[in-house]
Amino acid sequence: MSRSRHLGKIRKRLEDVKSQWVRPARADFSDNESARLATDALLDGGPEAYWRVLSQEGEVDFLSSVEAQYIQAQAWERPCPPDTLGGAETGPKGLDSSSLQSGTYFPVASEGTEPALLHSWASAEKPYLKEKSSATVYFQTDKHNNIRDLVRRCITRTSQVLVILMDVFTDVEIFCDILEAANKRGVFVCVLLDQGGVKLFQEMCDKVQISDSHLKNISIRSVEGEVYCAKSGRKFAGQIREKFIISDWRFVLSGSYSFTWLCGHVHRNILSKFTGQAVEPFDEEFRHLYASSKPVMGLKSPRLVAPVPTGAAPANGRLSSSSGSASDRTSSNPFSGLSAGSHPLPESKQNKTKTKTMLWFLVAFS
Repeated sequence: MSRSRHLGKIRKRLEDVKSQWVRPARADFSDNESARLATDALLDGGPEAYWRVLSQEGEVDFLSSVEAQYIQAQAWERPCPPDTLGGAETGPKGLDSSSLQSGTYFPVASEGTEPALLHSWASAEKPYLKEKSSATVYFQTDKHNNIRDLVRRCITRTSQVLVILMDVFTDVEIFCDILEAANKRGVFVCVLLDQGGVKLFQEMCDKVQISDSHLKNISIRSVEGEVYCAKSGRKFAGQIREKFIISDWRFVLSGSYSFTWLCGHVHRNILSKFTGQAVEPFDEEFRHLYASSKPVMGLKSPRLVAPVPTGAAPANGRLSSSSGSASDRTSSNPFSGLSAGSHPLPESKQNKTKTKTMLWFLVAFS
């Protein structure tokens, strides 16, 4: 039987690396057209069409069973945006929409304009630019620095702004920490959830009977990953796998840790802490994702009010709970002395800082 006329990119590479007689070729990082055609076929016609294209293209089955099921389950159809200007140079670099769809592996990556920045703080006003850059790594096996405790301590010591980007959020205790920060200490919280994890978050809220009225100063929004568009117009969206927390724009916690009971007790995870200018990329990524996010149904973004009078709560934001006790603040944990909550400011300066934060959130959530 004669050898196939055409070999797919992956199949050819596999044959080359299996043979000890073929000299290694330079790595090719260009898009795989055969894989694109097969993915389009899976979206349009299902597994049979996918296998048929693989056979025609001489390509290997490059999708795992989980990936193939995900693509089929997430597929939806919406006509690609029409050429509103009627010209050939409406797309990036003079390409029309049809050429983008047929010749680009991820054709919708260039759709739309760059989201506007959500705030216009001057560089000198950003706290992370004033502090020394550092990076610290924690592992789940480190019993002296439990990852879940580090995350909770970060939340309880945030005094102004807390930003959370998370794929899955079902940990009720961490949710209580966030509610306490927002409702008791006036911390402004923005939670961006992966679209696929919204249902589980709402399920948690239903179980513990949390409604809009309990979400003072908290904005819950959803965001999705990149969108793949087939030539026919059928699409599917990816997931958000980024996970990080920004506390008071001073430091970031980022890693594999999700806000679930399993991650806190049995899954192995890694968590990194960044300070100084290393925070800036996370700041930019958050604003980029927030600009494309949508409010979660039933969990409305808050209408912000004037700052709470100083006499209504302790000036330094400390609570009677053990997480804010003096002994905890003076312990040898890695976050002592790094959060604004660990160094109470004079009352007048606190009010000024709170007002500035309030003005920023009024712009960000508008």
